[in-house]
Parts: sequence; C-alpha cells; structure tokens
Amino acid sequence: MKKMYNLLLFVVNVILYFVIIALWISIPDELTLDISVTLFNLTLTLVLVLLNREKLSLYYQSQQFKKLTETLVFAFLVLCLIGIANYWAFKHPVQQDVSVYKLNSLTDQTKSILKNIKGDLTFKLFARKQESMLWLPLFEFYRNEKNNINIEKVDIDVRPDLVADYHITEAATLVIEYQGKRQYVTERDELNITNGLIKISRSSDPVVYFIQGHGEADLNSPETEGMKFIFEAMKNSAIDVRPLNLATTQEIPFDAKTIIVWGPKKSLQSTEVKIIERFLERKGRLLLALDPDLNQDNHSELRELLRRYRLIIRNDLVIDRKSFVNGSNGSIPLVDSYNNEHPITKKFKGQAFFPLVSSIEEVPEQLSNNKGKVIMLTTSSAFPDSWGETTLKEFVNQKVAYNQGRDKPGPLNLVASFESEKNKLVVFGNSTFVLNAYQKFGTNYSLFLNSLSWLVDEDRLISFNLPIIQSEPMIISQQQMGIVFYFSVLFSPLILFGLSIFMYRRKRDK
Repeated sequence: MKKMYNLLLFVVNVILYFVIIALWISIPDELTLDISVTLFNLTLTLVLVLLNREKLSLYYQSQQFKKLTETLVFAFLVLCLIGIANYWAFKHPVQQDVSVYKLNSLTDQTKSILKNIKGDLTFKLFARKQESMLWLPLFEFYRNEKNNINIEKVDIDVRPDLVADYHITEAATLVIEYQGKRQYVTERDELNITNGLIKISRSSDPVVYFIQGHGEADLNSPETEGMKFIFEAMKNSAIDVRPLNLATTQEIPFDAKTIIVWGPKKSLQSTEVKIIERFLERKGRLLLALDPDLNQDNHSELRELLRRYRLIIRNDLVIDRKSFVNGSNGSIPLVDSYNNEHPITKKFKGQAFFPLVSSIEEVPEQLSNNKGKVIMLTTSSAFPDSWGETTLKEFVNQKVAYNQGRDKPGPLNLVASFESEKNKLVVFGNSTFVLNAYQKFGTNYSLFLNSLSWLVDEDRLISFNLPIIQSEPMIISQQQMGIVFYFSVLFSPLILFGLSIFMYRRKRDK
C-alpha cells in the first residue's frame, strides 16, 4: 500500500512540473498562482526525497546514476547554448510578412522613421492587464525593426504613484520616452504610434501655411467639395498646418517651412504675389495647384512668378483618349507610371487621376536665371491620343478635337517639381484630386502627402503603401502562444519520446 502511495505521489509530482512549465509560459503575469504551484511542487519533491532517501542513497552510488549525471550535465550545456542562441534571436528578431497586403508588418514609412532614430526608445504602457495584452503584439512589430526598444507595462491599478507622476488621465495610454522627452499616445494603431515617434524625434513640427481668401476649398469642411480628409492626413503626418490670409499680412511668418497655394478661384493681388515672391527669395518652399479655366486667366501673375523657377502651368485642359477615367471622354487622365528617380514617386504604385487638369511645361535652363532640376509626371499617351485643349466652344458643342497651332500635342506633364540650392517647388495642374469626394482613392492622397513631405525635408514620411483596404492583422495573444509552445515544443516531443522508449523496451522483452 505504501509503495502505491509513493508511486502516486511521484506521478503527481511529475505532472505538476509540466503544469508549472505551462503556467509560467502561458500566464507569466499571474505571479501568485505560478509561485504558489511551484513552491508546492518543490515541497512535494522534497517529501518524496525524504520518504525514499534509503533507496536514493543506494542509487546515488551506482554506475547508472553516474551515467545519468553525465547525460544531465551534457543536456544542461546544450540547453545553455540553445538559450544563448534564443536570447540573441530575441534581441535581433527577423520576420517575413508573406501576406499579399503586408498586413502583419509595419509600413515602409514606419521602418524608415525607426531607422533614423538613434539611441534607445522606451514604450511605457499604462493600462490594466487585459488592455495591455491588446497592445503588446503591436509593440513587437516595432521591436522587430528596432531591437533597442524597451517595453514596460505599468498596471494602473497597482501603481497609482506612477500614474500620478506621468499625469496619466486615460486608461491604456502609451508613453514614448526618448532622450528625456515624452510623447503620449492613446490610440492603439500604427499611425498614432508612428506619429508619436516622429514628434518625439525632432525638435518641432514643420509649420506649413495654407493660403486662404481666394475661393480655395475649405480645410475644415467634411462635404464632398471640402478638404478635411487631406487636412487630417497632414496633421496625422505630424505637420503643423495653419491658415493664412495674405491680405492681412505683410510677410509670410518666418517660422514657415512651406506655403500651400491650392486651387484659388479668384486672382491674387499683386501685393500678395509679391509676398510669396519674397518668401521664395528667403529659401521658402511652395506647393501650388492651379485649375484650368478656359473662360479667362485669373492667375497670370502667379504663372509669371513660376516661370522664374523654370515652370509653366498652361491654361489648357489635358485630353487623354487612351488612359482616362471611364465616362470622362478623356478629360480625367489616369497616370500609372512614375519617375522612379525622384523621392516623391520612387517606387510609387497605383493609379492617380486628375479631374480637369492643365499641362505643365519646363522653361529651358538657358532661358531662366534659376539653375535647378525639374522633374515631371507625364501622361502615358502621346499625340494624337493626348493634347492640351484650349477652345471652350468645342467642349460646349461636345466636339473636342486637336487644333494645330493652338493646342499642345502630347505627351503632357501634369505635375512638376523644381529643386535648387535655395528652393523647392511642386506644382500641380489640378487641385480637386484631393477633395473629400475622392477620399477612397488613396494614391491621390499619397502623391499629395509625398510632395509635401519632400518640401519640408521629411523624406522619411514618404510612404508608398497607404492602406486602401481597411483590415486588421491576425495577432496571436501571449497566452495562445504559450499554449502552442507547450503542446508543440514540450508535450508532443515528450509523448513521442515516451512511445519510443515503450516500443524499444517491448521489443527488447520479446
């Protein structure tokens, strides 16, 4: 009877050791449970040793125990080597996202930003246990790209002192710490975390002034003709966008990195054009779009200013009969090939379209006082499939045709940039391609944001994979990973090992 109880205790002891391993892997945060079960089983082991001390004493002196000891020492050394390799792999993780839309990895934008941040980062998450489990898998994506990110969890119920010190007012708040600075993030997604990294890694956000007062689209309007969507996108790119009426100022503020003149309907006064001219003379940057108006030209002075920077926006209407939006009869060209040498469109993919767009020409360098490089984004169609129409009457009569001597034969440029030692300019022949009405067409918005990022010298913000499909990556929780590890790495091999010993002994007995 005593022998049977002894065997039962031994079996329970062995099973509890496997349970302990599973507990520490699956729920490492439940310290009270894990430590209690561990101490209980160690006590049970000690009881078994005391009950069987005479048999164990004889076994310790046997040759079999000596061989077992050598085997255990060898296994321990092997496990140490595996542990070192595992630690190195943990500190230098490598992963490959094989999903079609790259849903289980960070965007190229985020990777570029992490690459440019030097030194250690700390992600300190203030949340309850259940909330923190939702954030941690996302943090691992960041740590896979930058292995010196320290991830700390602070239970707001357990550490109210830290909550007070960090002035936490909302549950599930991430505090990013870098070089003595802190940035707070409350939304659990890559966009907000990456914006936090951008803000904390630079001294201040670049200031961009959006010129108003000439019939431009409303930045705050959610209507289809407004620009609230792109305005929010600019803010999400950590760019400080401020409205500015040139009629109420004598100079562009000196904190301006770039100004945006976007689709004015009314003419700018001569004094206003002079203000822009002085801004460019002090190494300013300009993002500009002029829409075609075949009735009249309200922007002759602006066009003349652009000529000094080797850019001509013609007051015509590009017709592309080969590559266009269905139903537009060629008046909404589609562009799907880009200049891979320019940072704005390097590796750019997808189709961009421009409703009612003017063509852009380059002033030859020998005819301009400004020496610099001009990059063009051109329609793919050549004459006679494309041309720049200048006759309004043909549109009214729906008999649009090329007129030699008046119209410009294709291929035609729709977007152009100018770069010199002093200035950067990006000009578009259309402003409406980023209205709220087209917010589902991400390529248009990417082109705008890439242009603005290039102008403010934030090339690391240029992203070529703006997500059009809203989807969430499949993330396995820490508990689930523990169970997978327990059954695949420990339980299954032990069963196979036990079966192999059983089959071997059975064969030997025969």
